[in-house]
Amino acid sequence: MGPAAALAVAAAMALAAGGPAGGSQDGLRIGAQPGLVPAFDTGVSDYVSRCGRSRPLTLSVHAPSGQTVSVDGGSARSGDFNANVTLTAGQAVVVRASSAGQRTDYHIRCLPKGFPRWKATVTGTPQAQWYLVSPTGHYAAFFDAHGVPVWWKRTKDQPFNPTLLPDGNIAWYPLLGGRIGVSRDRNYEEHRLNGSFVRTLAAVGPPTDIHEIVELPNGHYLLDTYPTRGGVDLRSYGGPAKAKVFEGEVQEITRSGRLVWKWSSRGRISVSETGHRWWRAIIAGQQSRPKSKRVYDTVHVNSMALDGPTLIVSMRHDDALYGIDRRRGRIEWKLGGTRSAQSLDIVGDPQYASTTFGGQHDVRVLSDGTVTVYDNSTDRNRRPRVVRYRIDTAARTATLLEQLTDGRVKVSGWGGGARKLTGGDWVVAWGGDHWVTEMTESGAPVLSLKFPGRNCYRVDPVPPGRLSAATLRAAMDRMHPRKGRT
Repeated sequence: MGPAAALAVAAAMALAAGGPAGGSQDGLRIGAQPGLVPAFDTGVSDYVSRCGRSRPLTLSVHAPSGQTVSVDGGSARSGDFNANVTLTAGQAVVVRASSAGQRTDYHIRCLPKGFPRWKATVTGTPQAQWYLVSPTGHYAAFFDAHGVPVWWKRTKDQPFNPTLLPDGNIAWYPLLGGRIGVSRDRNYEEHRLNGSFVRTLAAVGPPTDIHEIVELPNGHYLLDTYPTRGGVDLRSYGGPAKAKVFEGEVQEITRSGRLVWKWSSRGRISVSETGHRWWRAIIAGQQSRPKSKRVYDTVHVNSMALDGPTLIVSMRHDDALYGIDRRRGRIEWKLGGTRSAQSLDIVGDPQYASTTFGGQHDVRVLSDGTVTVYDNSTDRNRRPRVVRYRIDTAARTATLLEQLTDGRVKVSGWGGGARKLTGGDWVVAWGGDHWVTEMTESGAPVLSLKFPGRNCYRVDPVPPGRLSAATLRAAMDRMHPRKGRT
């Protein structure tokens, strides 16, 4: 078996138990109890184990002639030997192999008991170096291209939508499980990789929503929020004559929290643009609440992206993307949803021309100006897909350039994200489903992460060169120090 095949097998056994020392038959072999994830391979540097204070890590090493191995800074040895290391969750041990003046370090870190179960399968060469995800629960984590978590952070509440910022810090929203857009005591938080708090990032006025944070080139941030408006007649849709509704609002704030610009859907997007099939869910969702507390979510902002002077906003309940002139605040174009004066004609997508999106998420703009989006295909009688369009505002067209599906994913009820890498691959979190995948442009899987019983709102892929493994390991060591070590 060649190195690539061995790596694929090792990654596919992500939940395997421990056993005899793994590695090449005649070369270095390392095994562990509890088992290593993945099984040991000389080409893989980072591993995890379900070890801890009550489950000491026992390593079994085979170092062939001409090679020595040191465990946890101990004496270098050849031959076969065992080493016991007591670690707590998050702590790591380094196994150093030396031969002919060359040395290689292997890092083994103990997983917390509550860390989500997963299975990784590598069937190609990933173009991303890291995948930042938060499977439903209390953890945000960076997985590497072998499907191994190298960094993680546990929080009291779910660290929703963890996003790597340009300066290397991470922002997330501490989700408490309540309704979206109404938690005045919840805002985005920026943290360093070592877990230390940097700042709160909050909308000005209405509560900060959970769905999106974008750092702009000028260092400002885009956030979304849901202000309310009363006296709206919803009788045509099964609601009351004088209803309170959520509007969709995007704000640009400075690092210090000062509001410098905002845009609201109020007066610009009519409730008649809300998708017909959404009304049943919108109305039904309020029936159990007291009449005085009912607020109807008619637009539902879930992502935005800046394209020069144009802000593109995804409105889930409108099944549409809106291109907004930031200087004038007017809607320049609309892609999907009910037909309006701003609607673009769709080219090259005849199968979906009449329905386009179904509760889409995660709109992004690539360096070539094309627009990508994750189409949940909610209630569209088709599989979820990722799509890329070229927008021509002069011709009033949106031309489909790419679309991909995954045969394993049939339904995507909420969330989801799709990012196209500069090398051409796609990284997708199939919202409401347990798969996160990297795929080629032809749809061939390269890396798959499966989180049984869990799902990820999004995935933030990190290309090579932006964030080093050494940086992530050092941050973990800061959060989980070992006594007597620096």
